[in-house]
Amino acid sequence: MNLAQYFMSFFATLVYPGGSTSVPDVPTKNQTQPNIIVIVTDDMGWDDVGYHGSNEIPTPNLDALAYSGVILDRHYTLPTCTPSRAAFLTGRHPIRMGLQGLPMNVGEPRAMPLREKILPEYLQKLGYSTKLVGKWHLGYYTPEHTPTKRGFDSFVGYYGGVVTYFNHNVTKDKHCGIDFHLDTPDGIKPYKHDEYLTDFIGTESEKIIRNHNKEKPLYLHIAHLAGHSSEGFETLETRNMSEVNNTLGYIPKLNRRKYAGIITAMDESIGKIMKALSDENMLKNSIIVFMSDNGAPSDISPDPTIPYTNYGSNYPLRGIKSGLHEGGVRVPTVIFSPLIERSSRISNDLFHVTDWFPTLYKLAGGDLDNIKDIDGIDQWPTISQGRKSDRNSVFLNIDEVLRNEGAIKGEFKYMKLGHSSFGKHYGKRGQEYSPSYNVTSVLESQTAKAIDSLKQHLLPGDDAITRLRKETEIKCEEKLEHPDCPDGCLFNIFEDPCETTNIKDKHPEVVDSLKKYISGHKSILMNQTNTYIDPNGYPDNFKGFWMPWLDHEYTPPVNRNLSVIWSVQVFCEGWPADDPRSCL
Repeated sequence: MNLAQYFMSFFATLVYPGGSTSVPDVPTKNQTQPNIIVIVTDDMGWDDVGYHGSNEIPTPNLDALAYSGVILDRHYTLPTCTPSRAAFLTGRHPIRMGLQGLPMNVGEPRAMPLREKILPEYLQKLGYSTKLVGKWHLGYYTPEHTPTKRGFDSFVGYYGGVVTYFNHNVTKDKHCGIDFHLDTPDGIKPYKHDEYLTDFIGTESEKIIRNHNKEKPLYLHIAHLAGHSSEGFETLETRNMSEVNNTLGYIPKLNRRKYAGIITAMDESIGKIMKALSDENMLKNSIIVFMSDNGAPSDISPDPTIPYTNYGSNYPLRGIKSGLHEGGVRVPTVIFSPLIERSSRISNDLFHVTDWFPTLYKLAGGDLDNIKDIDGIDQWPTISQGRKSDRNSVFLNIDEVLRNEGAIKGEFKYMKLGHSSFGKHYGKRGQEYSPSYNVTSVLESQTAKAIDSLKQHLLPGDDAITRLRKETEIKCEEKLEHPDCPDGCLFNIFEDPCETTNIKDKHPEVVDSLKKYISGHKSILMNQTNTYIDPNGYPDNFKGFWMPWLDHEYTPPVNRNLSVIWSVQVFCEGWPADDPRSCL
């Protein structure tokens, strides 16, 4: 193929502006509706998992899941949590809902619009029992916006984006209250307990599995706080610091060690969940998805543009949460199921977070032809059989406030960044002080034992694990300077995944085409709905709890200044440097 033919092919195959749902049906090994278990971790970095080649943080349960399933190494999300969660549950780009910008605050009269029907609502109609444990973060200012009014049979967790790990407090405008709830369709109940949240989420998920009526398929959505930094004065809350020092004491930097403790506790919960599925004879007909909602805030000095600094690592990818560089939107993602026909492999096909809705809905027996205006595509043939994906492009985002926009087509990624500081940060790898990778701990993990109990030879041996781990590791040429992109950057992310070399002058046709692709999405763009925190929603009005406080949908005032709201919420929440950020 000559260069002209290449670009003709490039233009002809560009998806504009959304995806397609035309992938042919692929029967599963078991025609009964599968149980669907989704585990979403919060702000976890590319290099915070063992299966990506890092020895620093042991994640044996997650690694066993990855090596026995399919590692989705080109899975993209939105750069922050609210838009990623909205995209997952609707299959639609958050720009259609005005949710593309800053995540929601507690007390902010903003939510995913009620006109959006989400995955658990569809699954309920297909006979599923639907449960949510952990984080919601899609709005709660009226009871109708809460999870049990939007398709979940039950919800235990927090409405907002972050709480403290032990007492589950949130403080805004110096008003502190508990954001934790135990909800059913019959009512919304505040709930107080002091158990370490990662352990609570794991235990509660276990209970749901063990008490599940097996005559119905289960959709269990587990949304961890880990590894998000805490809302409290202690921003990295571990379950037991003595235990962390004993097991992870080789990590010299204290905050990175604490972060590692948060992640290992989350990994333990995966093992418990897998054991429960195995014990209850549910694993043989289950699909388990694990993903991070976005990249990690990295090991950086305090930066006022980043509301929750953290010590995750996206190494060697460039950038962090909130930005469109690879470190912000390309995230650790795996899927395991005995229903997968070709497992123990890495998929380098493009995958977007919107693809989960059509993929899972169709597997549950749903008819995608009856659902309009979804941007995701059914990726099960790619996951299960290794077929080439129909997705050849990914729209990353348009943030009209920060003036950031970006998209991917094939190996090319184009970004124009009005706010580029997120791309100035880089993760680090701690191989020089970490112990060797422990394959035995992976093979002896609770997850590995659960998978082995299936007697389907899904768990690979030492050699296969070593090979997979080597194949998924990214290596880049190290450079001191990296291009900013105020006037636009084009990267070949297959050859240059760390985005070190801007090649837009070499490929003007590609740049023009990707600009048109991004511009095409402006026809579906709804301006951001961010607004101010409403004093009527303060916990002082609800006996110390953050609760719904309105009985009608809120329309933001026309004259609000989004850039001012963004700066107030991010740069200056009103706290003196020596003040605690929770009422401990």
